[in-house]
Amino acid sequence: METKVVYSENPLEHWSDIKNLDDKIVLDLGCGWIDHGHASTPEYFISRGASKVIGVDISDGEIEKLKEIYPEHIFILRMINSANDFIDLINMYKPDFIKMDIEGAEIYLKYVPKEVFDSVKEFAIEYHNPECKKVITDKFDELDFEITALNSFGYYQTDSDIMGIIHSIKR
Repeated sequence: METKVVYSENPLEHWSDIKNLDDKIVLDLGCGWIDHGHASTPEYFISRGASKVIGVDISDGEIEKLKEIYPEHIFILRMINSANDFIDLINMYKPDFIKMDIEGAEIYLKYVPKEVFDSVKEFAIEYHNPECKKVITDKFDELDFEITALNSFGYYQTDSDIMGIIHSIKR
């Protein structure tokens, strides 16, 4: 398993453990980026070969701008407040890859039934507290996913038990 300290929100560093998105459907939960001075995650995923990006964020302005820039992809104004929000999006779009940077809402993964993830082959998740990390690692065990990278996020916190980025692939 790879480990490192990530110091930036720039997708080139933050999500650098993502190896191959060729022809994949990406569900990008927390896709906003305005005023960060670097590419958005949708732009990063598209440049890495994703065939379709479904971006979800709570910022109306960012969603509208992404719709304008990438009209061939899907951008949704929505907050993730429950397991049903995950279930609805995954069932509707059948993503191969899920990226999450949703400020603690990843906690709801524990309530999503295993079969909902049948289409998913890979995850990249930024977690924001130890409870979320445990939920994510337990869910990966349940889904038979292998953790390929566990990085601390040095921009805010260098203790990966508190905050970090986990990448995993289906075994």
